Amino acid sequence: LEKFSRFITWPDECAMDDASKPFVIGVMGKTPLYKNLEQIYAIQKINNKKVEIRKITDLYQIKDVHVLFIAESEKRNLQNILTLTEQLPVLTISETTDFAKKGVIINFYEEGNKLRFEINETAALKSPLQLSFYLLNSAKIVNPIKANK
Repeated sequence: LEKFSRFITWPDECAMDDASKPFVIGVMGKTPLYKNLEQIYAIQKINNKKVEIRKITDLYQIKDVHVLFIAESEKRNLQNILTLTEQLPVLTISETTDFAKKGVIINFYEEGNKLRFEINETAALKSPLQLSFYLLNSAKIVNPIKANK
């Protein structure tokens, strides 16, 4: 997640230059990732900011995060989550088959024993976030913008 943050620009209102405010990663749904993130970011920073990991249990808590990891257990709530996040400066991430096609910005998947990622280009371009060309160029593109014209 820290490496992705280097290739994403959040809008000014996110105060990414203010080191006194934490970088917030929200985790929604049942996943062992929550504890792993807590351990990793207890000492590691993102964009020179202390990292805060939050369990998201209510849709309205989403507006206060920079990154939202959506677990597979949220499959039936996915459309509601994405409707809420599409206009917010929140990077949505998952590791569930077809979540990128449904609108999650970045989705991890395994291919040949390697962890890869795909980006929903349409969702990324609708978002207030700016994804670097380098990040887009490194990913498998799902729902390309050209297909929607």
